[in-house]
Amino acid sequence: MRSPGGTGHPDPRLLLLVSPSSRLVEEATEAGFEAVTVTDTSGFPDDGALRRHLAETARTHRVSRLVACGEASALPAVLETAEDLGLSPNPAAAAQLLADPSLIRGLLTRSGPQWAAVALPAGTQDEPVSYDVEYGVETLTAEGMHRVTGIVELRSAGSGEASTDTAPASGHPSGGSDRAGAVARLHAFPAPLTRQEEAEIRALATGLLDLAGYEFGYAFTRIACTAEGPRIINSRTEQAAWPTSRLIELTTGLVAERELVRALSGKPLEAPVPVGCAAAVPLPGPHDVPEGIAALAGVREVRDGHALITALTPDELTARTAAVLGRLG
Repeated sequence: MRSPGGTGHPDPRLLLLVSPSSRLVEEATEAGFEAVTVTDTSGFPDDGALRRHLAETARTHRVSRLVACGEASALPAVLETAEDLGLSPNPAAAAQLLADPSLIRGLLTRSGPQWAAVALPAGTQDEPVSYDVEYGVETLTAEGMHRVTGIVELRSAGSGEASTDTAPASGHPSGGSDRAGAVARLHAFPAPLTRQEEAEIRALATGLLDLAGYEFGYAFTRIACTAEGPRIINSRTEQAAWPTSRLIELTTGLVAERELVRALSGKPLEAPVPVGCAAAVPLPGPHDVPEGIAALAGVREVRDGHALITALTPDELTARTAAVLGRLG
């Protein structure tokens, strides 16, 4: 929806959403916002044209906030335009820093020995850093306060070989997974952690956001479980991708887009309470679904290259996951 153009003060109910999902637009509209959208940032001849279009759109419609979504949340042209116009509480440098593991290592090193020790080493092309298990921490930040909405475990689903990929998570369902790479990942939510382990993982994720100066929005922080302890990989300033986002929703009832709109409205954010647990088992291919998978106990959805399973207890989830893996075997 577009508001009438004109001059004057920004309207607090008007938002400029860049690369939003249709669900976010629907949630914003339902909450009483009017959304002006720029759906495709790739259709401009250069960064300058995109910057000019965003600035003109923001001024014409007197929007109060520019919200960058998905891959747009790391584009300098979008972030810097929002900062220049005073339409985002986040400094542009924060999101750009978080997506780059080398910049994260530099930030952590400058922040003292305690932080330097939890940075994932760079490794080499011949000997990349190896780890079997990774944790993905989704957070929603409002006014600089970080709330963890979920921690997922990502474990190699095949022969147990360690994954060495450190590519950033994709913010779009078409990416098929929360991390790119050749090794398929079994997702489990909530991550099976002790209280002490969970507290440490939470502290690393939220501490990194503090150090980077991140003030508002979603972030998905990846933390490797190494022989030397947990190590920070990177943090994308967007909500968790499929299938993690769906596991959180199935287990807690939390709708990520709705919570973001609540934060934009200044409403208090609700603490998610998991009921049961869930897992996503990678399939041989996005369109290669073995016969009978969907009929197995606990299988809720089969799409986008994963079978999603729910259960009331971890033991039940383990058994149901094993049944799916056995069918794939």
